[in-house]
Amino acid sequence: MDGPMNKKRKPNFDNGKSSVGAKQSKVLKSNISKEINKKKHIPKFRLKATGESASLSHPQHERVPVMLTDLQHLLLHSLLGNLNLSIPPRWYVLEKCNHISQTTCLILEGISIEHWQKYANKFIQTQKIFNDFVEILTPSVYNGSLVQELALVPLSEVDKEEIIQKYGSMNLALEARKDLMIMMKAVFPIKDQQTKSIDYISEDKFPRTQLMLSAWQLIEENYPIPLKGKLKNAYSDYVMTKNEYKPVTAKSPMFGLDCEMCITNAGSELTRVSIVNEEHKTIYESLVKPYNDITDYLTRYSGITKSLLTDVTKRLEDVQTDIRELLPADAILVGQSLNIDLHALKMMHPYIIDTSLIYNFTGERIRKPKLKVLAKEFLNEDIQSGKKGHCSVEDSLASMKLVQLKLSKSMEYGDAVHTNRQKYKETAVKVSRTPEIALSIFNHMIEQKKTSLIIGCDDITGDYHTYLTQARESVTSQFKNGKIKKVKLSTVDGAEEVIAAVSKAVVDYNFVMVHLKPELDSKSESEQFDTIDRWIETVWRSVTQSALCVVIFSGTTTDNGIAMMKVKNTL
Repeated sequence: MDGPMNKKRKPNFDNGKSSVGAKQSKVLKSNISKEINKKKHIPKFRLKATGESASLSHPQHERVPVMLTDLQHLLLHSLLGNLNLSIPPRWYVLEKCNHISQTTCLILEGISIEHWQKYANKFIQTQKIFNDFVEILTPSVYNGSLVQELALVPLSEVDKEEIIQKYGSMNLALEARKDLMIMMKAVFPIKDQQTKSIDYISEDKFPRTQLMLSAWQLIEENYPIPLKGKLKNAYSDYVMTKNEYKPVTAKSPMFGLDCEMCITNAGSELTRVSIVNEEHKTIYESLVKPYNDITDYLTRYSGITKSLLTDVTKRLEDVQTDIRELLPADAILVGQSLNIDLHALKMMHPYIIDTSLIYNFTGERIRKPKLKVLAKEFLNEDIQSGKKGHCSVEDSLASMKLVQLKLSKSMEYGDAVHTNRQKYKETAVKVSRTPEIALSIFNHMIEQKKTSLIIGCDDITGDYHTYLTQARESVTSQFKNGKIKKVKLSTVDGAEEVIAAVSKAVVDYNFVMVHLKPELDSKSESEQFDTIDRWIETVWRSVTQSALCVVIFSGTTTDNGIAMMKVKNTL
């Protein structure tokens, strides 16, 4: 019978090898699984729309450069992970950031976009390595300090919970506490003037400067600013409110501004402008006659009629002159979506408080509340309720009152975005109650009990020494036994020695900052850029798998710089 019990068994020809094959298969599957898991955890860097707009892939006249603060945020993000963030980075995405193995930043001073374009054929390896190249506005434009602005975050608190509670995130802390003049000086002509620590005005519960938009926020919110490239062409016929500005302080005066517009055959044009001061007095009021034919007076919104403008002789340039003479050099302009008013005036100003951004009901910055709603909700005032349209005096006064109300309360008052950050703070504090976030990149490494290395020649490392000493002293008290890990400052004799030292150090340090000042000789520049290309390649080959590598060309006093960044991924 051929029943189940009588089936012939197939002969076994592997002589016991099948178990070995099974083991090999199991090992192979395990290795494949490990590789798949590795790939799942590989960090990746890519540009967002704002970063793309700064990319060198666009023509110069179309680019909007990123700020040095943006690069600082990227470095902090790679070191701190997502705990640093309450909102996504504005110009890049860093996927799986918590799996970044190490961060290396190479700074090369005195090299600009002009050099990059002139000697493009010399950067062969650099262009093979990196995919993303962005234009950056650097302190070289106004002879600022790269050390101060990139490597160091000048905050005074050392307790993570206190920082997050006060600002909502480290990103906010950077913008709120960092000297506003640092980035503004790169954009506007601001006097290089020492300012003493100034107390707030007695009615203010916190400095009014903390409500001001930062330089990159002005760009993000479509405010006119005097930058090169795309924005320079767009604002070629705009004027600044002053030829030169004073540094803004917590006692700088505020002025409420509002404009009304009409539609002409050339587009939207100014018809009325009003300015009020902090005493709620109207200090400037004028109707303005457009040069072009008016096609719609927008009376239902502006209150402007044909008869009102019949005998008006004042033109846009007259109003510009009046405002330039009226405003002090440290004036803070206050208004609702003030970018629209400044475009109507064709004027640029550095110090702005925008009520549509400091008040918010939804918790999302992109959904801005109307001034009429804000006035009713917080001031219990009905504005824009007449049938004759808006009144620019009424609107500018409402904006001023809203800012003054917030200053009398707190940064969080009336802002659901800040309320959401309070929830973020509570979550973050639960994650860790140990002081693991520091206040400069170097403080951070000390408090994380990790290691960092700053390496360069003696023409640069001295700039780091003072800050590094302060970083050590500020956190030593946090450790009862006084033992802290290495934060090393290394000075070597020449650039080649620096690069050689970096090659050995990247595997031993969590963060490596390399800073060089190549002395370019016009007669041998071509050969020098061959060498610089080799330096970059050497640093890249040295960094570990999943490390973030950032290279910064600092720019010159006449040309912007370049930043390139990539996460090493050989899988």
